Amino acid sequence: MNDNDNGDRRPDPKPRKHPQLWQAYLWRDELVEIRKRHVLRVSSSERGKSNLDAQFEKDMMQHAKLDELVRYSTKIMVEAGKAIGPIWDWMVSIRGLGEGGLAAQLLAQIDDIAAFGTVSKLWRFTGQAVIDGQAEKNQRGEKSHYNRRLKAMCYLIADSFIKQQTPPYVDIYYDEKERLRRLHPHVLCRNEGVIWEDCEKKKEHKRMYNDGHLHHMAMRKMIKIFLQHLWVTWRQYEGLPISQPYVQAIMGHANIVPAPMEAVLVV
Repeated sequence: MNDNDNGDRRPDPKPRKHPQLWQAYLWRDELVEIRKRHVLRVSSSERGKSNLDAQFEKDMMQHAKLDELVRYSTKIMVEAGKAIGPIWDWMVSIRGLGEGGLAAQLLAQIDDIAAFGTVSKLWRFTGQAVIDGQAEKNQRGEKSHYNRRLKAMCYLIADSFIKQQTPPYVDIYYDEKERLRRLHPHVLCRNEGVIWEDCEKKKEHKRMYNDGHLHHMAMRKMIKIFLQHLWVTWRQYEGLPISQPYVQAIMGHANIVPAPMEAVLVV
């Protein structure tokens, strides 16, 4: 706790290795949220779902130069990301991350790769951990074990890889989706385990292994491998050790996916 004489009982701030990147990220995030709220007001008004005046919202947004502020804050955040070091060059050399916005947000949230002694710790922090065979989810009344915004950011990165057809990650996605469909050829009822067509309570029950479910499962594998590449490459740049379990995995499996060759600067 802070022991200052002024009676401030707030805890000391969390130390950050890259405070300027974090501060730039906060500014951009706040501006994006403000802009989002006003855009939603415009949309609701134009659809007749609000008694607010859409033109008033547009005029105020233009007067405040919200779009310009978001672009400027993104530029400042990207410049702060460039100052981190060679891991920045590695990330933006990957198709889908080249503009730098997603890369800067991801690096701002992770901040210091030395805090993650194993890739499993990074997976858990980003919401990609598997607990008892299931993707980890927040439990009511229990403190979250992962960063929710970071998990959402990973989804955006995975979506960008698919849209940009980014090798080798998009190949991982398609291969995993095909493997899962072979493993689960039928859409099932999650509640009863029967084929969905045979479920008699479709309005009450939920489907499992439908296209959307397999899509998200394949995206999850793709982003976990990307995070693994990020963890290994970043720690190499920082001169940090790569944990023994990871080294054993590389030695023991022939299907380990290497990081993009054009981005690997340390061998």
